[in-house]
Amino acid sequence: MPDTVTTDAATPETESKKKPSRWGLFGPLLLALVLFGLWSGYWLYTARQIETRMTEYSDGLVRAGYHIGHDGLKVRGYPFRMFVSLDQAQVISPSGKGFAAPRLEAEASAFVLDRWVIVATEGLTLYRGRLKDGTELGTVNVTGDALRASVSGLNDPVHDVRFEGLNPLFTVSKPEHPFFISQAQRFEAYMRPTENTADSADFLWRVTGARGEPASLSGRIGQSKPFNLHLEGVIDRFSALKGADFTKSLNNWRDKGGTLKRVRTSLIIDQLDLFAESESLGIDANRALKGPLALEIKGQGDAVGFLIGAGLIAPEYEPLARPFIGSQLVISDTPVKLGFDFRDGGTYVGTLKVSDAPVVH
Repeated sequence: MPDTVTTDAATPETESKKKPSRWGLFGPLLLALVLFGLWSGYWLYTARQIETRMTEYSDGLVRAGYHIGHDGLKVRGYPFRMFVSLDQAQVISPSGKGFAAPRLEAEASAFVLDRWVIVATEGLTLYRGRLKDGTELGTVNVTGDALRASVSGLNDPVHDVRFEGLNPLFTVSKPEHPFFISQAQRFEAYMRPTENTADSADFLWRVTGARGEPASLSGRIGQSKPFNLHLEGVIDRFSALKGADFTKSLNNWRDKGGTLKRVRTSLIIDQLDLFAESESLGIDANRALKGPLALEIKGQGDAVGFLIGAGLIAPEYEPLARPFIGSQLVISDTPVKLGFDFRDGGTYVGTLKVSDAPVVH
């Protein structure tokens, strides 16, 4: 009788009795837990880095003579946002210029920490510093429907910075020192790196539906009427804008040969339309403007009143200016063209000095 051959090979019945692998059940869960732990660690580390860097920056300003104050820094927003809040924030430079805000809120995506949006939810107070004789200019309380800013390109030499105010109101603490503007429908300011040009920044300043107190610069320019103003240009040698405060930064920039290039500005007041441009403007040792300025005026309105209000013509030169420009301009497609030259602390039309040159404070 032949021997019976046996084998250990599994039959379909024995294969079906094997326990299924649990990796397919628990693997995705374990992977999710690992990713969750890694992301949580990243978020906590980033939040701590934000706190550390802001503290280091604040300490650096204090060492430079600034007054820095706030009621605590808080970082929230887990898991996908970085939300930073500061209560009773205050930053004042040695010159007395600065700002304070009851609450500042800044937010960025945890995936893109190079772009932040900042909102002053309860308005701002601007500290205006003091004059050369020590006179305090007081403060300006700024409120509105929205006061916000954004900054990006934090790792670049020139950041992209934007400010916007909707229906802003500006209230001064000392009416004898009026602010440039008292109200507007919209305020915008932008700064960004100049394309294909190193150490240079484009800037734009635009205000719509603006008014000012009669004694302020904007009040004199607007002649009690609302106006729209647009100003743009290029800041070269941008890296030289360094110093303990604005004045020292400006002086350093001037000493390093800094100038404003391709400056363009337009102003619309009722039926009066003005356009000015300069290829290069700088400041002298007293921070008075220097360089040429071409001005075109057309429409109907008191052009001389505008030029006096803007400080381009001193009141004592008005009797000479009115016959030269015309008391009232008639609406025409051909504008009146004037050439001003800022030099030696004065404003000249040809060889005639018509005013002191504007001074940057």
